[in-house]
Amino acid sequence: MAQALEKQKLRPRYQGLRVTREEYLDLEEGGFQYDVINGVMQVAPSPNFEHGSVQGKIFARFDRYLEKNPIARLSLETDVFLPDGGDPLRPDISLILSENLHIVKTHIHGTPELVCEVLNAATRERDLGVKAERYLKCGVKEYWIADPDNKTHQVWYNAKDHWEKVAGVMEFHSKLLPDLVVTTKEIFG
Repeated sequence: MAQALEKQKLRPRYQGLRVTREEYLDLEEGGFQYDVINGVMQVAPSPNFEHGSVQGKIFARFDRYLEKNPIARLSLETDVFLPDGGDPLRPDISLILSENLHIVKTHIHGTPELVCEVLNAATRERDLGVKAERYLKCGVKEYWIADPDNKTHQVWYNAKDHWEKVAGVMEFHSKLLPDLVVTTKEIFG
């Protein structure tokens, strides 16, 4: 009996389930992370070591800056419910300026000022496509993208109807966080 229960717990019980945003919020923890794509729950692959390492380095760099300049808060892999009513997203890193912390409940219910995605083969197309488009339309001001496979980093700045993309440089600057400079070497060492 205990073995049967243990096997039941290991299966992703929400895989393929069609949910609304409200239903998603009411789901019990199932032991798996999910992405919601077109209203359908899909098990999210676990990040590999390099992905986690790059994500940690970027988070640590932002965090060091914010310790000295407490103008925002950071979060790792927190569900974001953008105001467009679409599927919840879970950026690798979200940053919310202090004056907008009212959008933070159990999750983020509004638009973070900055999001960061660390690309991998399973999510690359979605991160650079539909997610980037939603971030732009919902008013994310900066979209930081790190690519561990190619050891490259980009920052996209919201220009209202398109992204102004900065890539191929060694130093990246944030328009939101004055004097923050992040180097490609810091991220990929």
